[in-house]
Parts: sequence; C-alpha cells; structure tokens
Amino acid sequence: MDTKQLTYVGIGRPEDFEERIGRVVRIGGDEIAVFRTTEGEFFALENRSPGPRGGTLADGIVSGAVLFDPICDWRIGLRDGAVLAPDHGQVRTYPVRLEGGEVRVGYLA
Repeated sequence: MDTKQLTYVGIGRPEDFEERIGRVVRIGGDEIAVFRTTEGEFFALENRSPGPRGGTLADGIVSGAVLFDPICDWRIGLRDGAVLAPDHGQVRTYPVRLEGGEVRVGYLA
C-alpha cells in the first residue's frame, strides 16, 4: 500500500480501546477490527476471517502480536495479516498511528 496516498481517520482515544479485545470501526465502506496489545501497540485488520468457515475477527483474542481467530482458532500475525503455519491465508491490514492523543487508521480515499 502506498502510504503517500493514505488518509488517516480518527477513531478514538487510546483509552477507548480495551487491551487484547477487538473493536469494530467502519471507514470508507470497510469494516475494520482494531486491536490494542498489552504493550500499547495498535493494529487494524479487515474484520473478515480468512478461514474456511468465514466469520469476523473482532471477537478474537490477542496474545502478543498474534490474533487467535474466534471461529477457526487460526493464528494471524497482527503486523502483516499473515496466517501462521500450519494454516495459510492473508488478512488485509491497515496502518495505525497515534496523533495528538487520538488513534488514527489509514485508508485509501
């Protein structure tokens, strides 16, 4: 994704997000699951499981920088959206940054 073309949208303050629990936001027609780790990092993924049974990811649980898919129990890397072995797949990720006390997610406008 070309980060020069991104628009960053405010979605709340850091304290609005519980650690290890997803929160769904909608930006530009996309449904995005936003996660806060116990280390205070924020990650945003498309809220769609890559597993064969589908479902959403916002109900998954975070451990470190890994998300456990709530339906398939697949492990998904929060940094790159890659499903970890022995399973395979990919989830779209969105950049997240903190600016002026606000969590902002980048998307292509």
